[in-house]
Amino acid sequence: MNLRYVRMEAEKIANRLGKGEVRIDVESIATSLGIEVVYADLGDEVSGLLISDGATAQVCVQETDPPVRQRFTIAHEIGHHFLRHQFVNGEHVHVDKGNYISQRGPRASEGLDAKEVEANQFAASLLMPSKALRRRIEQLGLAGPLLDQHVSLLSREFEVSEQAMTIRLTSLGLL
Repeated sequence: MNLRYVRMEAEKIANRLGKGEVRIDVESIATSLGIEVVYADLGDEVSGLLISDGATAQVCVQETDPPVRQRFTIAHEIGHHFLRHQFVNGEHVHVDKGNYISQRGPRASEGLDAKEVEANQFAASLLMPSKALRRRIEQLGLAGPLLDQHVSLLSREFEVSEQAMTIRLTSLGLL
């Protein structure tokens, strides 16, 4: 799948359902898309699950993860659902382990797992839409190169990790 398409679709959802807000209400977006969000103890190695039977879907999120991680997990799993990574009809459970930004395992760390790359791009674009991010940088009067404190400020405002914000700003050519 084309990553440009993935990012554009996520940004359309953010603009339509997130109403252009800086802090995207990712749970509300999941609900709007017919996905129930459930918090549970998923064990030490699991951050999130996508459970789908075609008609209904649930995102299960590790209840002990930090809130910024939970938000990225929800957005990531919405990406899997929206992009139809389940493939065939029937019941499916998609388990995501580890950190979504720096995936563990050789395939993910080398960017070879296309579905994970797509879900990450979708999540980043949903939580940090380019228009909202550029507008906020302009509102703050942040001209010139962004500094560490700017990344920290933006990550707090968008309620994402500093690592996620750094990657997003870099991919948009803003850092």
